Order: sequence, then structure tokens, then C-alpha cells
Amino acid sequence: MQKLRQTGGALGRAAEAVDDAARAFRGGDPARAAARGDEAVRALRALTAEGVRAAEPVLVRALGSQSAHLAALGRHPEALRLAEEAAGLAWAEPERAQQLATALVTLANRLVEAGRLTEALEAERDATAIVGAVPEPVLAGALSDLANALAEAGEHSDAVVISERALAMWRELAERDPGVDQRLGQSLSEHADRLSELGRWADAVEFSAECVAHRRRTAQERLAGALRRHAVFLERVGREQEAHAAADEAERGSPASR
Repeated sequence: MQKLRQTGGALGRAAEAVDDAARAFRGGDPARAAARGDEAVRALRALTAEGVRAAEPVLVRALGSQSAHLAALGRHPEALRLAEEAAGLAWAEPERAQQLATALVTLANRLVEAGRLTEALEAERDATAIVGAVPEPVLAGALSDLANALAEAGEHSDAVVISERALAMWRELAERDPGVDQRLGQSLSEHADRLSELGRWADAVEFSAECVAHRRRTAQERLAGALRRHAVFLERVGREQEAHAAADEAERGSPASR
């Protein structure tokens, strides 16, 4: 019984290190995130090696998070190895469909960074095909990141398909939790960009208009940026009067104009 309590304490401390790393990463400190993430991964590997089953899903999560932290520091080969390890562990427990899907999309992001685009798309398709995977913020965020990475790599057709999947997830999540409203607005903006990269300007206008409306309701401090992007798209479809109106409103609402 004492050993079980000790194990539980070690697992709790490791899980807290994972969460602490995530907070540091969100706060713009990837170096601290990587340091704390490394502590968590080492502790969780040790617990898993001792046969602590409860540590396995936490290790998969920690490996995926640490992969992102290392990638942000430019340590791409290490980041890819951790993502591969996470996906391998997740495949061994296919009943954890949600975690497997997230691990595969994380791996897809690392593969894009390595220039292995075909493998990245295969991993994403495997994730999408997993029965039981449902929208949750980590998975939706990983899909958004993947769409952006593919766009940067010039794979615009694939990027827009994945961006659409991510946006659908953010919409569903926002219906359940108003706390993710801001991320929905960002996804609308990103999807408009992905459409514009394919020259689908009319579709881009539709989503940028929705983004503007969303920012009016939820994030006035981001409204000026949304209006500027919307003005560009309106101009491309010949709606010049509306474009000028959007640009003028953006200028009036920007901090520099006050």
C-alpha cells in the first residue's frame, strides 16, 4: 500500500510537470517548457518501465507536448523522435482513440517540418479515420497547426482541407465551452487565409466576414486586424466600396489612431 501511495505521488508530480510545461509554453517561454517537459518525460518513462499502467497515457501526452516544445526551439530531429515514440505508444492502446488521433496529428506536424509531406498526410488521414475521436482543444489545435505548416510548405490544397476540419472542431468546441471562442475567431481567420492562397477569394470573403462578426462579439481588441484582412479580400472580389469601409473602420479602431 505504501508503494502504491508513493507511485501515485510520483505520477501526480510528473503530471503537474507536464501541466507546468504547458503553461510555460503558452506564456511564451519554450525553454522553460522544454526543461520541465524533459523532467516529466524522464519520470513517466521510469514509472512505465516499473509497470505503472496509469503512467502510460500521461507519458503519451507528455511526449506529444515535449515534441512541440522542442520544435519551437528548433530542435526538430529530437522533436520528431518524441512524436514517433508517442504515436507508437498510442497505437499500442487503440482503445484510447482520442489520444491516438492527437498523437498522430502531432506526428504529422513534425513530419511536415522534416519535409516528409506524404507521410505527414498519411498520419493525418489515419487520425481522421479513427472511430471515436471527438473534438477537443489539443487535437483541434494540432490540426490548425498542421494546416498552417502545410500552407507554409506550399501544399495549399491539402492545407485547406485540414483547416476546414480544424474549424469544424473549433465550432463544436465553442458551442460547448465559450472559453474557446477566441480560438474559434483565429481559426476563421486562418481558414480565410487558406482559401485565399488557392485564389478562392469569394469563399475567403465569406469566412473573413464571419471572423469580423465574431470579433465584434467576443474580441474587440482584435477587430481592427480582422477588418484589415477582410478589406483585402473584399477588394479582390471587386467590392471596393465595402473594402474601403472596412479599412476605414479598422483605422478608426486601431490603437495608433486614438
